[in-house]
Amino acid sequence: MRLVLLATALVTVCLGGCAGTPRSSRLSVSDIEATAQDLAAKLSASDLLMSRTADSERMTVAINKVENLTTDVIPESDQWYIMARVRDAQSIQALRSLRNVVFVIPQDFFRGSTTQNEFDKEFASGRRPSHEMSATFRSATRAAGLDRTDAYMCELRVTDLKTRELAWTGIVEFKKVAFGKAYD
Repeated sequence: MRLVLLATALVTVCLGGCAGTPRSSRLSVSDIEATAQDLAAKLSASDLLMSRTADSERMTVAINKVENLTTDVIPESDQWYIMARVRDAQSIQALRSLRNVVFVIPQDFFRGSTTQNEFDKEFASGRRPSHEMSATFRSATRAAGLDRTDAYMCELRVTDLKTRELAWTGIVEFKKVAFGKAYD
C-alpha cells in the first residue's frame, strides 16, 4: 500500500512540475498584436481625432517604425508591423473619412524603395505630412531566484510637424511573468 501511495505521489509531483506555467517573459506575437490593438483604440478615442470632422483640414500622418528600447529583439519587420496594425485597425479605418485623416509612410523610407514606379514617385512628391506618428517600446526586468518578470511599456506619440509640439500620446503597459528554469 505504501508503495502505491509513494508512486501516486511521485506521478502527481511530476505532472504538477509539467503544468503549463510560463517559461518565458519575452515578447510574443500576441503581445505585439494586443499592444497595437490597444494603442489603436486609444488613438481612435483621443481628443485629437474626435474633435475633427470630415470638413476639417486634411491631417496627413507620416508613420515611423517603433523604436525598440527593450531587452528583446524585435525585428525591423515587426517594428513596422506594429505601426501598420495601428494604422489599419478597424477603429482607425472608420475615422479616416469621418475625420479627414490619412496615414502615409515617411518620405525617406519611400525613397529607399526599390519597387516604386513613376506614379509612386509623383504621388510621394505631392504629399505634405502635417503630423508624425512614432512609438517607443521599453522594458524593465526583475529576476528573483528562478522567477522573472518583464514589465513592458509602449508609448505612441503624434507630433504636429508645424508647431513641433506633441499633439497626443497614449501608453499601453503590461507585464509577463515566468516561473522556473527557462531551459526545462
